[in-house]
Amino acid sequence: MRDVVVIGAGLHRYGIFPEKTTVDMGSEAVSLALMDAGMGWKDIEAAYCGTVQPHVSGGHAICNKMGYTGLGITIVENASASGSSAFREAYLSVASGENDIVLAFGVDNLGTQLVAPPLVSNQPQPEPENAAVPEPIQSQPEPENDERVDTKFRKMLPVQYFAGLARHYMKEYGVTREQLGQVSVKSHFNASLNPYAHFQKPCTLEQANNTNRMVADPLTVLHCCPMDDGAAAVIVCTKEIAQNYTDKLCPTVAASVNKSTPEDGDFFVSLTRLASQEAYRKAGISPEDLDLIELHDAFTIEEIIYLEALGLCETGQGGKLVQDGVTTITGKHPINTSGGLISMGHPVGPTGIGQVAEVLWQMRGQCGKRQIVKPVNYALTHMVGAGGVCAIHVFKK
Repeated sequence: MRDVVVIGAGLHRYGIFPEKTTVDMGSEAVSLALMDAGMGWKDIEAAYCGTVQPHVSGGHAICNKMGYTGLGITIVENASASGSSAFREAYLSVASGENDIVLAFGVDNLGTQLVAPPLVSNQPQPEPENAAVPEPIQSQPEPENDERVDTKFRKMLPVQYFAGLARHYMKEYGVTREQLGQVSVKSHFNASLNPYAHFQKPCTLEQANNTNRMVADPLTVLHCCPMDDGAAAVIVCTKEIAQNYTDKLCPTVAASVNKSTPEDGDFFVSLTRLASQEAYRKAGISPEDLDLIELHDAFTIEEIIYLEALGLCETGQGGKLVQDGVTTITGKHPINTSGGLISMGHPVGPTGIGQVAEVLWQMRGQCGKRQIVKPVNYALTHMVGAGGVCAIHVFKK
């Protein structure tokens, strides 16, 4: 397998854009990625598009707008991990020698489809609106021990499932509502420094936990991600070819792992544990080596449980890591400097690819006020998806 690097990235801001089509947003992200890489459209040999929308050949329309070049185009749908899976296919295409320069991009406009009239913000207000969050749910059964978690997940809304998981962790491991709220506070602060983020205002702990309406106890609106529009694109190529286009730093993909349907019933936690262990082995590192992690945090409890599953602490200690500031931009293991799904947004198809863009720009030192001060030598991206999938990538400077 050949060494593969990320040479360029581009984003269309996440949010609600009823006036724009997926072609508008996707072509903008792709154009910016080409500019970042110092390439032209004719340099791209193949493209993989991550999307969950049922549009026929939606990715083809974006590529065709860029120009007819005869490149191979493949659509990838893998729930929330669609973008991450598209990136993995692009990586494998170059690593195998099938192609030398490949585009991975994601696009969706789920927010526009759900909102009428358009809502543009769920910033901390007495009663904010959020296109992704259902009305308050009065009854959320906790997971029981006699049924596989993936089966239970299909029987309830995601917010119900993760609210039940949050209550379980609060009861069994002492996770506090304050710790959950601190995840939201950190997320909104980071997003306030990110021009591509959906929500660009910080919030207080009081606003996260008490000012905004409850969706599913203990999760308020600001504990939940929005569903929005957006696009993201990254370009991968061989290390040798990258030198012909740019003198900027191009991180190497040190590991690419996709896991599905675990044997035990922990579902997302087990998948994350299995995938991360394999990724660390392939990259030749340990969790302690990670200088940046972009992980799936559709709900605040997820950051806490995935910190544990990724091996950064023992089970039950994830909340303490958040409380102690370990996951802030200035902490030992910064988590979701982009703002994460909760605050940058979760347009689904682009989400995993947007994580890779954040890694690229952090490693290059191009993130402005949200830039990690210490060197970012190793970074990890993590996405899970309904149905049972976990995609993890490790990058090294």
